[in-house]
Amino acid sequence: MPTAIDTSVLIAAEKSGDFLALLAGLPGDFYIPAHAAAEFLVGTHPPVKEHLRERARRIYENYFRDMVEPFDEADAAQLAALNAELRRTGASMKLYDAAIAAGVIARGDSLLTADGDYDRLQSRITLIKP
Repeated sequence: MPTAIDTSVLIAAEKSGDFLALLAGLPGDFYIPAHAAAEFLVGTHPPVKEHLRERARRIYENYFRDMVEPFDEADAAQLAALNAELRRTGASMKLYDAAIAAGVIARGDSLLTADGDYDRLQSRITLIKP
């Protein structure tokens, strides 16, 4: 079963400077959902220290870019269903998290995450913690 990598893991990899070490010992084929890539890239654009922005950009280009998978129609349909379900129960999720979760659900994949926001979806997603 393929494993999607959440933005929280991308950020941890960027901070540690060793993306491959985070994946070492974990089984599976990994990919980065398009929304996780977008969310990571949003964090590289604020006017913070130039050397930190440059480090994040280099890591993205050298490691993350080739792993990004597109958000397709099945993912979009699942996002609509997930949003409707969340609304019915009075719950909500941030847009990027909901889109990442929807893609994982639609594909039947697992999710590598350091973010507890997905815990409520454990009955629908296999979560892997680094």
